[in-house]
Amino acid sequence: MRYKLFILLPFILFFYTNLGAQINASYEASLNFGLASFQTDYGERGDFKSGVTGNVGLAVGASMYLNFFNNDPSFSPSPNWSQKHLKLKMEVSYLKANLNHFGRYVEENTADAVKLQNMSGSSSVINFGTILEYHPFAIPDYVIGKRKKVSPYIGGGIMAGYSMPKVEAVATIPAYQKENVIDVDSELTFSLMFSGGLRFKLDEVSAFIIDTRWQYFNSDYIDGLNPDTEFVPNKHNDWLYYLNVGYVFTFGKDSKASTWFLRKN
Repeated sequence: MRYKLFILLPFILFFYTNLGAQINASYEASLNFGLASFQTDYGERGDFKSGVTGNVGLAVGASMYLNFFNNDPSFSPSPNWSQKHLKLKMEVSYLKANLNHFGRYVEENTADAVKLQNMSGSSSVINFGTILEYHPFAIPDYVIGKRKKVSPYIGGGIMAGYSMPKVEAVATIPAYQKENVIDVDSELTFSLMFSGGLRFKLDEVSAFIIDTRWQYFNSDYIDGLNPDTEFVPNKHNDWLYYLNVGYVFTFGKDSKASTWFLRKN
């Protein structure tokens, strides 16, 4: 099971590249890094440290974009709505965080609190998938023109992933003692991804990007834990929120396309 994800990756890359060739689209590539906040069965729901500052880890990734318009004016002299406002993005990312319990269940002066204090773990997730982005400002105006320097966007997509959890505990509270509550086997997962951000144009071929994400998994074992449903922290599947910054490079820019676009606009 653990190698199926990577066996599929070359075929997806081939399809993505072939799609761009068929529609004669233009390409961009990006590298990004940031912080990922893991929302799992570690910690107390509603606790600030559990939900915001506690279980935070590293996020790194690389992406390829398809613009549905082309820099060659002979191909798309009059871009339609989708060519002006949509991008297709394929992304590969790696996320990892060390996980601990926080909140009142840990702070109490009880034997169970001590057990939670001594319970820790980590989760690593490799993602790849496709996101469709919507840009309210015309993409050709931003990429080729000179008037737009900032471009906001929102997006959504589906990600496939491979999660690798670890759990360390000398003793556990009753909520973690039932069968199948702790499962540290690596697994293939799927998730929904919603994103939003801003692009800041640096020059004709590059941009700086700030990107926020919300990713909801179809599994509650991303952290290796799935305690009794009566236990307060366990109400939803695991999810992530993370903030990235990155660098985007545009391929295929030329002065001929810029002259044509500025004349048309």
